[in-house]
Amino acid sequence: MPCSSRYPNACRLQLEHDVQRLEQLLEEERYMRTVLENALEHAAVKLSDLSDLSLLPNEAQELLSHISTLEMTITRLEEEFVSLHFQLIQERNERRLAEYRLKQVDLTDPPSDTSDLQQEATTKFPRQISVIGLSNQPNLLSEEIVRCMRNIFLSLAGSCKSASLSDIVPQQSTPSPTGNYSISPFWSSSEPPTISSSLAESPQIDLQFHSDLLALESAFDPYRSRDKLSWADIGSYNVVNEVSWMSPGKEQLDFAADALGQFRLLVEQLGKVNPIHLDGDERLAFWINIYNALMMHAYLAYGVPRGDVKLFSLMQKAAYTVGGHSFNASCIECVILKMKLPIHRSQMSLLLALQKLKVSDEQKKFSVVKPEPLVAFALSCGMHSSPAVKVYTARNVREELESAERDFMRASVGVSKKGKLLIPKLLHSFARGVVDDTNLPAWVTHFLPPHQAAFVEHCMSQRRQSFLASRAFGVLPFENRFRYLFFPDKLPC
Repeated sequence: MPCSSRYPNACRLQLEHDVQRLEQLLEEERYMRTVLENALEHAAVKLSDLSDLSLLPNEAQELLSHISTLEMTITRLEEEFVSLHFQLIQERNERRLAEYRLKQVDLTDPPSDTSDLQQEATTKFPRQISVIGLSNQPNLLSEEIVRCMRNIFLSLAGSCKSASLSDIVPQQSTPSPTGNYSISPFWSSSEPPTISSSLAESPQIDLQFHSDLLALESAFDPYRSRDKLSWADIGSYNVVNEVSWMSPGKEQLDFAADALGQFRLLVEQLGKVNPIHLDGDERLAFWINIYNALMMHAYLAYGVPRGDVKLFSLMQKAAYTVGGHSFNASCIECVILKMKLPIHRSQMSLLLALQKLKVSDEQKKFSVVKPEPLVAFALSCGMHSSPAVKVYTARNVREELESAERDFMRASVGVSKKGKLLIPKLLHSFARGVVDDTNLPAWVTHFLPPHQAAFVEHCMSQRRQSFLASRAFGVLPFENRFRYLFFPDKLPC
């Protein structure tokens, strides 16, 4: 009824009623928009999980149902595509190795008996246990996968074991344009250490007095730096094998062709594994092994990427199917193992922060319950500053991770020629969650042998007297040159 001046109260009530009705309509529209946005955002989720959809018109519900089905189909096809593409690359590499082996047999008369080099390879890399039926033993399967890939890397690099000292110069340790690699030599630290004249120029350190702590300039130092003095005793890292590039011969290709076939059988069984049944330590050890094997496999399949951007792309492409779901390296690192962004590698950290990882709720159920920071010393991305690769077991994974932390510190921490404590960026980034910079030197020396710790404290004491405002330590940059370090299964006592 139209408002009249004769009935001002009725007019006001009518207007209030109209305003309330419009406000209600507006609220309903806002709510409907929120429901639609929520539905579209979770289109891959079952519609039954979104109770608000019942409020939508039938046409809208039908449209969202189609969108949800398409989203799930696309996600499944993307996972299948990545998995098949990775398998195709692997099979192509196996075929190339087999063709090379056949070509070599046609060009040369095969010897009547096994060559010494082949015997050595067979002795060093024995045939693994039967690969059939390991899907019921996920941890054992993951251990065998790492061992198999490690043996392939060492075999392909084995022809360069006798490389000379000149092979470790920086310009030769970078990947060649053709993608070939070689293995850098390693030396025993049993020789009596002597100090070169170039190091003796430092006025801050009495090198002769501490000569028993410092190694030959040519001694194996896995984290060598131009300014860092090398320890005579680097702990367990003294027995690692270092692969910085590969230049395989016929025998190495023969072994790799057979080992890749075995490796494929192992990886195929991952699809039958259900990690949800693993307990905390079992799940932790399983995913550490799978990550390290996947990264090594990715290098064989795609080659060595140049720079963090291409490495990031590789980490998205390389994936294994575990328990019916596809997991790439980034997903394993950031979602399954719940690792923090690698701030020691700023560009990679930024790329991971910007990347929205597509992980379903079902996949998240496979992740570790609680993140373990020490995993930082177990994951290797195949870079010069990465930790060494070892096989992690469910029974002892916590102790093995503690050893990995201690071993990495002993091998990577050092003192400069001027007596300044030097620590790698990876360790500095990790320490931020443990100790502040003021107390970091004391925390680091806790992991060093007593004689090395005393030497570091002596050097720092001298520096405090000479440089009152000087920082107590220096940080060595993260080097992204290709390189793998491999621990043997059993370390010497």
